[in-house]
Amino acid sequence: MFKAMKSIFSILLCLMLSASIVLAAEGNKVYLQKDSLPINLSEKSNWKYKQNDSVAFKLNDYNDQDWVNNKPTLYFDDGGKLDFAGLAWFRLTFFVDSNLVNFPLAIAMNHYGASEIYLNGILIKKYGDIKSSKETRYFDPLDLPFVFTFNKAGKQVIAIRYANYNAKRNHEVYNEPIAGFELKLGKANSMIESKNINAIALSSIFMLLTGFFISFCIIHFFMFLLNSGIRSNLYFSIFMLCVAIAFVIGFINFTVNNVDLLTKSSYYTNVTIVLIFVSLSGFVNELFSKNKTRFKIILVIGLISLLLQYFQNAQHENLMMFLIIFLLLETIFVVISAIKRKIKGAWIIGTGILFFTIFILTAVLVSITNDGELFIENSSIVGSFVIVCLVLTIISIPLSMSIYLAWNYATINKNLGLQLEQVQILSQKNLEQEQEKQRLLENRKAILEAQVLERTAELREEKKKSDDLLLNILPAEIAEELKQKGSATARDYEKVTVMFTDFKDFTKISEKLTPAALVKEIDLCFSAFDNIIQKHGIEKIKTIGDAYMCVGGLPVASNTHAHDVISAAIEIRDFMNDHNSEKALRGEHQFRIRIGIHTGSVVAGIVGVKKFAYDIWGDTVNIASRIESSGEPGKINISGSTYEIIKDQFNCSYRGKIEAKNKGEIDMYFVESL
Repeated sequence: MFKAMKSIFSILLCLMLSASIVLAAEGNKVYLQKDSLPINLSEKSNWKYKQNDSVAFKLNDYNDQDWVNNKPTLYFDDGGKLDFAGLAWFRLTFFVDSNLVNFPLAIAMNHYGASEIYLNGILIKKYGDIKSSKETRYFDPLDLPFVFTFNKAGKQVIAIRYANYNAKRNHEVYNEPIAGFELKLGKANSMIESKNINAIALSSIFMLLTGFFISFCIIHFFMFLLNSGIRSNLYFSIFMLCVAIAFVIGFINFTVNNVDLLTKSSYYTNVTIVLIFVSLSGFVNELFSKNKTRFKIILVIGLISLLLQYFQNAQHENLMMFLIIFLLLETIFVVISAIKRKIKGAWIIGTGILFFTIFILTAVLVSITNDGELFIENSSIVGSFVIVCLVLTIISIPLSMSIYLAWNYATINKNLGLQLEQVQILSQKNLEQEQEKQRLLENRKAILEAQVLERTAELREEKKKSDDLLLNILPAEIAEELKQKGSATARDYEKVTVMFTDFKDFTKISEKLTPAALVKEIDLCFSAFDNIIQKHGIEKIKTIGDAYMCVGGLPVASNTHAHDVISAAIEIRDFMNDHNSEKALRGEHQFRIRIGIHTGSVVAGIVGVKKFAYDIWGDTVNIASRIESSGEPGKINISGSTYEIIKDQFNCSYRGKIEAKNKGEIDMYFVESL
């Protein structure tokens, strides 16, 4: 039943292409006569089938007695299994009457694979290109007839080489049951003429109906934009759009030869049908229902069904069919309930929806009954009846909506006329009240403006304090980015110079000092370091215990970062020497500093979301730490990479290759002076 629902918009095509099939057979022999055309050759039971490949299979006199009998349609059974490896040959032997010799005939084929058609060993038509499973090019002939003639009467053999390596995937993913092909034969003139007429008629119908529903979609969508409070216009716009998409899919199925697109259209048809009925339910609930929770549940169920359809390979059609029936019943229930509650206009919309439901169910049921081989003698009458039901289905809801809008606008205009009289009576009183309110508001406004000015000054002062605090924590560029965007992006820096310092034997010395004295001493030293690196445009990163870390060349890139860092290091060294000299005179413990510098690439950014910390990462940081720990007190130890940059600006002494923990041997230098 669900497949009939999915194909509801292609029934017109099926009915126009239907033709009577006459079979003249005697025993296992099939005879073709002029009055037996057209016929569906793919339905004959004496096809020979073999899953193998050989050029000999096309020959007229090839012995195919050991082949199995199998119709070429190759439908998957209910279990979803089919013993078809993707490539096979099909042979059909038949006999041609003399009145068909040199008579123009046509063959129309339809499949999702690739094929080669041989008549008496001669290739007469080819669709697609059969190669390996990954290289085969697929082509859907779309029942387009090609013309040929029999040059003799009597026995004929049609051999078809067919490939469809995607048959199993198409069934599992897109629920496409046919793995083989359909083959029809008839008189050339009638088949070509019928195909051309059908192509023009159906293309025109599809495009006309698509434009019709798209127009309704656009009109109601703009009505929703003009008044977003009336969400029924939005749901109706979605409904019209989905119906238009259904006709576009039908047009694609009728005109496009791309097999992959055609198989995918099955899934898109399912999605479109679900959206049609979900949007219809939303439209009705928005107009007539006070319980919005029910429709939210419907939306969730619809989304779940679509997700199951997508992620579990189209195996949930029963669930989707149940959902559609539920939506129809729920829509009918809401409309009938609204009519019983005597909601104005409900009977107009309700009539359209009820007729829509009745006509579409009638069309589906009649189509299913006809497929079940009832009313075969009256198939043309049944087809006409289905077409009439489809036309009425298509126009019922848009027509009822148009009538409802006309009635609604007329009712609104009438009510506006009555309200206008009341407004004119009350306008004078309102004007007087408004003037009094205006005077009160002007007085209140003056008071508020004074309060706003006062509060603005306070906020400006508080903002300055917070900005100053943020700049004291983060670089100015990073702080500004954080204020503008709410976050700061980590950045790569190709060349920066990192400096580490620490105090030798800090732990032993700290044990001899009180905590207050220790903190005071570290604060004095690090404050001096802060002033020195600020003077040289160097960015402080962090302190960890007695370790001090800074870097030159970020966040603003600089070509003098190595020179700036070493200049600052010299000042720091000199400061500590002078400071230790003063402490020695007072007989106090001295902090002997080690300084390590390395140049390389780093990544810099903000860490965490609370108590922001600007930090750097990379092997350059680790090497700089090893350079510092490999140095000597009172010395500035630099790596070879830093030396190559500043060797023409500073006097340095080569220490040799020094073993650094976990980094191997590194060229190191002591910086002596400028």
